[in-house]
Formats: sequence, C-alpha cells, structure tokens
Amino acid sequence: MLSPRRLCETILLCCLLLACGCREKPAPPAPLDPAGVEIRVGVLSAERILVRMPGRVEIRPLAGGELLYRGELQGTVAAVCSGAGIELGGMVFSGAVRVAPLGDRAGEAGVDFAPGAGPRPQRLPTLYHRAGADFTVTAILDGAEASSYRGALELRADDGMVQAVNALDLQFYLLGVVGAEMPAYFEAEALAAQAIVSRTFALYNLERARSNGQSRVFRATTGFQVYKGFSAEARSTRQAVVETRGQALSWRGALFSSYFHSTCGGRTANANEALGVTAIAPLAGVACGGCAAGSFYRWDSRLASSGLEDVARRYLRKNSPEVALGAIEELEVIERAADGRALYLRLRHSLGSFEWRADSFRLAVEARFPGTVRSTAFTSRKAESGEWVFSGSGFGHGVGLCQVGARGMAREGAGRREILQRYYPGSEWMKVY
Repeated sequence: MLSPRRLCETILLCCLLLACGCREKPAPPAPLDPAGVEIRVGVLSAERILVRMPGRVEIRPLAGGELLYRGELQGTVAAVCSGAGIELGGMVFSGAVRVAPLGDRAGEAGVDFAPGAGPRPQRLPTLYHRAGADFTVTAILDGAEASSYRGALELRADDGMVQAVNALDLQFYLLGVVGAEMPAYFEAEALAAQAIVSRTFALYNLERARSNGQSRVFRATTGFQVYKGFSAEARSTRQAVVETRGQALSWRGALFSSYFHSTCGGRTANANEALGVTAIAPLAGVACGGCAAGSFYRWDSRLASSGLEDVARRYLRKNSPEVALGAIEELEVIERAADGRALYLRLRHSLGSFEWRADSFRLAVEARFPGTVRSTAFTSRKAESGEWVFSGSGFGHGVGLCQVGARGMAREGAGRREILQRYYPGSEWMKVY
C-alpha cells in the first residue's frame, strides 16, 4: 500500500503525463502555392563564393539552352571567375550559369555528366545548410556569415567578381521579405498588410524594369526591399503571405510604387517632397496616430564633429571634388516641407558653404553612423563639447505604410484593408494572380 506522500506523487506524475499526452501538436505550416512570377535578387558579390546545394542539381547556361551538368555538388564547393565564365567546384563553364535543384525530378532519365574540369578545391570551410532551403552561399572571408535561400542560384563573372543572384517564385520571395521588413511577432493584420504592400512594390518595379529595358535583378537591401531568404521565414509571416495570395494595391486600375517605412513620427510624408517622385493621391501623406508608442517616434542623437566632417568630405569627393572643405561651423535647414521634414540644408564651413538635400544627407550619415539621423524630420545644433546634437521624429523616408503605425492600428482591432486605406487613401484592391 502506497504512503500518502507516494500516492500524491504518483497522482501528480499521472496528471503531468496526461497533460503532455493531451497537448495538441502544432499545425503544419500553411501550404504555399507559387505565383508563377519569377523574381531575381542579387544576394552576394565576391571574388570567391562558397556554395552548398544538397542533393542533385542541374546546371544550364543563364541564357537558356542545353544542359551542362546533372548530378550532385558534393559538400561545399567554391565558385570563382574563369575569364568571362565561372568555375564551380572545379568544373569550368564558359559563361554565366543557372544552378537549380532537381527536387522531385531527381529520378528522371539521364546520366550524370560534366564538362572537363580540374581537381576540386580542397580543405574548404563547411557551410551550415538550413534544412528545407535549396542552397547556401557565403563569401570566402573570415567571419562571413552563410545565408540559405529557396529557388535557383545564378552565377556570373563580372570584372573578376562572382555575382550571385537568387531566382525564385514571387510567393517564396515574399517569405524572405515580410519577416525581414517587419518583426514576425507583429499582429497578423499588420503582417498581412505588409505582405500586400511588398507584393505590390515588387510587381510594380518588375513591370517598370521590363518596360524601360532595365535590369530585373532587385537589391536585397533597404535600397529596394530587405530580403534575407530562408532565415527570415516564420510561421506568422508565412501565414500572411499565404492568406494574401495574389492581392495587391492599385491606383486608377494600375499598380503603383507602394513605399513603406518603419515609423512616420505622426504623419506620413508626401512622396514628391520626400523622394522626388510623383505624389499620387495614395502617396500624398496622411495623419498616422498609430506609431506614438514606437521606439523611434521621438529620438535624440549625437555625432562627433570629426564624424560630420568625414561624411561631408566623402560627399564632396563624390559630388563636387573641386570644393575644399574647411572646419564646419553651422548646419542649418533652409527649406522644410509642409509637414516639417527638412528638404534642404546649408553647411557653412571656414572656406565657404554648400547646399545639401536633406534626404541625401540622412542617407550619407546613416551609411557611416547608423542610428544618428533616422529621418529628415530633425533639428540640429552644435553643443559646447563640439558634438552635433540631432533631435527628430520617425525612422525612414516617411512615405506610404508606417509599419509601427500599422501595428498600432492592428492592436486596436483594425483589419488589413482598413490599415491600407489609412496609409494609401484612394487605393483599390487588385487580384494579380
């Protein structure tokens, strides 16, 4: 017979086991149907690139044509330039190539073959490959981080550098964008709004590039949309992409450049004033009201005098090399937009002065000293210590969707349509696929 203490312990153990056994298993990830639209993103440029693509692959010329190789790329291999061509894992290809996983076609008829090649490079660092991704790449540099991606890998030689481009379906591209541009823990309706905005932005710019005969390779940075591939994926962001499949925004029946940013600081900016582009009604600027609780709603920062001089010298060296820079004495805003954002600055120094577009100034400072001038809605003064003190509001160019504001609206119960109508007034819903 069990003692009262042992009986209690036994009952407690049974309850714990029962609770564990009754716990629901997490639902599988939402199925994602491809869009049938290919997106190409530049992900890496280096003298040598390490590649890992588990399983069987096929390699073809980038321009299309006959199969060059079918088989396995064993372990980690190196890609380097070979004249105007590419050497990949010791195999030499005369031009740019596209490396694609065979996937469920691995059992198709055909023999493995390869062009003539020298010995494979030895003693290469091993890349950690994320299960579920199609390939992993990194530059051969100490401390470089490897990144995993879905889709195919395009390799091209360009003046001694290997240019690596990720080619993949739009829906899978969005998996790597939404979670990179907006935290995965944001509310579902805010994430859904971001998915629609990012889809609209990508499709508009793809069509624009086609029409103008420009490169259709997007950047993976804030210069376009931040894209981090497989590492940015999360269950919540995947759900947002799946739920909004094919949904985009339009203005007068056509897609438009649906800009977005982190925090507006109270009011979004007019696209013409902030970016120098046509300010159609959805991009004319609106009152926000949702980002007041954000970390960058109001901010202060300091920059050493030597830091500002360094930024100014770099700017002049690139844009006005004939201008000599003296000791900086004053940085003043000489023109502001109706919403208070700075448009033009005048920098006075001991040898003269010059004008500087405020958005150009912000980007130049942020490139050297991130977090110093987060938006053009700022004032500046020189402290007694010699440092420059900036006080401002918002984070980013301020045009279109305020991401933190979208979260604030979602927290108050607003749906994706209400959020998008707030930040892009007059826009309409469009089904693009």
